[in-house]
Amino acid sequence: MELAPFYNFEFTPTFIFFDAQGNEVWRQVGEFDPQKVRDSLK
Repeated sequence: MELAPFYNFEFTPTFIFFDAQGNEVWRQVGEFDPQKVRDSLK
């Protein structure tokens, strides 16, 4: 909950994927999609 204001989200679970430089690539609220993570690593 401490990070919610920093990353600007209200609902949990919220998954935020960052690149190596710390930039947000995508975010997803609710159900986690493992395929989306795999696709992001390509």
